[in-house]
Amino acid sequence: MRQEDFPDGRHENRGGDESAGVGAYGPSHHPGGGVLHQKAFDVPGIILLLVLVFAGIQAWRDFLMTPAENYRFLLKYAFLPLRYSLPPDVSMSSLPGGMAAALLGPFTHMFLHAGWLHLLANALWMTAFGAPVARRTGALGFVMLMLVSAAGGALVYLAMHWGEPALLIGASGGVSGLMGAAIRLIYADGSSLAEGLRRDLATVRPLTVLQTFLLPRPRAFILIWMGINLLFGVLGFGSGGRMNTIAWEAHMGGFLFGLVFFSLFDRPREARLENGLT
Repeated sequence: MRQEDFPDGRHENRGGDESAGVGAYGPSHHPGGGVLHQKAFDVPGIILLLVLVFAGIQAWRDFLMTPAENYRFLLKYAFLPLRYSLPPDVSMSSLPGGMAAALLGPFTHMFLHAGWLHLLANALWMTAFGAPVARRTGALGFVMLMLVSAAGGALVYLAMHWGEPALLIGASGGVSGLMGAAIRLIYADGSSLAEGLRRDLATVRPLTVLQTFLLPRPRAFILIWMGINLLFGVLGFGSGGRMNTIAWEAHMGGFLFGLVFFSLFDRPREARLENGLT
C-alpha cells in the first residue's frame, strides 16, 4: 500500500517440526481405511515463531525508533525497485544498504509491516493456509518456501514498477505462496476447501501444477483469488479512507511461485494410526 507516513511506500495487505497446540481432536480417514487423529486447532511451531519475529520487529520500530530512524530502516530493508535502475553515474552505495540491500531486499521486506492490522491479517492467513504446508515441509522447508515466494512476489512487483521509488513491505507475497502450495493439498482427492482445511493433509498426494489449473475446484479458487486481488489492487481500495494501494503484483507473483515450487520442499509423511482401525 502507498502510505502517507512513508512517501512512495507500498506494502502488501493480506491476503519440519510442528509444535503441539491446544484444540479438539478430529478424525481424518486415509485410503487404507484407518483414521488419523489430529488436533483441529494445532498451529505448527514455525508459524508461531514467525509471528513472534514479525511482532518483535514491528514493536521495535514502533516503540524504540524515531520516525526518521524507522524510515531509514525501511529504506534499507524494504524492497525498492529504484535500486535496480540507477543511472550509470549513480552508485548503488549511495542508497541506504548499498549492494547488500539490493541482494537481500527481495527477502527482508517480508519481515516488515505497515502496522499491526497489516501484521495481524498476514498472521491469520499464514495460520489458515500455512499450517497444512508446514506439516509437510518441516520448519526449514516452510521458511525457504516463504522466502522463495516473497522473492517471486518482489520480482513481479519489480517488473510492474521498474525504476519507481515505491517501497514494498509485508509478508503477503510469502503468505500468498503458502496459499498456492496449500491448494495443491487441499483440493487433492476432490475435496472442497472446507473439507481440505479440516483434513490431515500430511500424507495426501498433492495435485500437480497442471492439475491445479485444470481441475474445476482449484481453478475456481485461483480465478476468484486473483480477481479479488486485481479488484482491490487496480481500483486502489485500501483501509481507513487513505490513499492506499494493495501490492496485488506481489501477491500474484508469490502465489504462483509457491504453487510451482512447493514440490521442492514437500516432505510427505507416512500415515500414522493412533486409535486403531475403524
